[in-house]
Amino acid sequence: MSGLGEYRAERREDRRAERADARADRRDEREQTRLDAEATRRRREADRRAAEEAKDRRRAARAARFGRVTGWVAANPARAFVRLVQACSIVPAVVSQVAALDHADVALLLAVLLAAMLEGGAWALVAMGAQAEGERSTRTYRLGAWAAGIVAGGINFAHGWTQYSDARWVAAVLALSSIGAVWLTDLQTHGGRGPTTAEKKTAKERAEHARRRTEHHPEVRAVADRLLSAAAYGALSADEAWRIAWEYVHGVTVPGLTAELLARRLNARARVAELSALPAPADLWPGMPDDPFPALTLPLPSGPSDGVYLDAVPDELRNASPITAEALEALYGTGSNVPAPNLTGPVDEPPASEGGNASGPAGERPLDPADLARVRILAADLAADGEELSTRKVRSLLGCRNETAVRLRAAVLAERTNPGNDASKENTQ
Repeated sequence: MSGLGEYRAERREDRRAERADARADRRDEREQTRLDAEATRRRREADRRAAEEAKDRRRAARAARFGRVTGWVAANPARAFVRLVQACSIVPAVVSQVAALDHADVALLLAVLLAAMLEGGAWALVAMGAQAEGERSTRTYRLGAWAAGIVAGGINFAHGWTQYSDARWVAAVLALSSIGAVWLTDLQTHGGRGPTTAEKKTAKERAEHARRRTEHHPEVRAVADRLLSAAAYGALSADEAWRIAWEYVHGVTVPGLTAELLARRLNARARVAELSALPAPADLWPGMPDDPFPALTLPLPSGPSDGVYLDAVPDELRNASPITAEALEALYGTGSNVPAPNLTGPVDEPPASEGGNASGPAGERPLDPADLARVRILAADLAADGEELSTRKVRSLLGCRNETAVRLRAAVLAERTNPGNDASKENTQ
């Protein structure tokens, strides 16, 4: 009995182990099934994503192609519409020519070849003219394209005139199918290549400027032409040749500046300096009393002398001419009553006159004794009539400059006020 019990116990253990193994196997099988299902799901998901990405790429490629087409059309609307007209005109033109040749009892194959020859020849010449644009003359290509287009248009017109007798206007439309597209393409290819309105205006102004240069400065133009002809081609520009020629002729490198213009500038500044020594109010406005304010003693004008306008050399001349300051100092004062300026520093103010005499700044031209004598006589006559001697009356008597009249009047008044004063003698020395 003990042996049977052990046997049964072992069997129970065996069955228990078998059931445990069976459960483990089923568990492993379920896990494997789950893993296989997960792998299948992931594979399907990857395939789906790959298919969607491929679809997106194809969609993006189509959108890019469409965008390029629409972008090209938006950027080149004229070219796009000309291409559309070409496509819409070539087909009807060829069909009409084939029909016209076929009605003339020409074999169909021969009619197709002849129609292709006419239309294809016209468009071949149009393309060749477009390729030659900017490199060589396009006249031959354009004339050939127009000739081929007119011949093809004539054939279409004749065919439409006989074929559509009830609507003869169709003949004109068929003719335009061969000529219109050639005309539009010719305009697009060769039109708008000429100068713009602004460029034409600039060219016209440049030509007018060159004409005025030659007319106003012939001697400079002659020297510039000789410089250009002597230099290697393209080595010297016209403006550079003109600048060099101007320096040769006028002595300065700034075109437009001449010795005459500089002299006019200096003379104008001299006149300003002369008028800056203002006279008495009675001398400014004719018709006023000679001395409207008898109780008011006006001092003699103390404005700058003529040397003020020579205070500095103009920058244009200093920078453009090799003339030295010493040479200019030697030139200043010629025919003038002023000393040469100090070109290296500020102009010193002249010392004030002493004793109320009429002597001006040091270096002024002495007064003419004959003028003094005439002013003395005028002063005596005015004093006899109870009138005062004025600068205006001195200037009217002698016809001299305002500054000289002021000095003469001051000298005579000083003599009459102080008979022992030697002012007049000092001024006439």
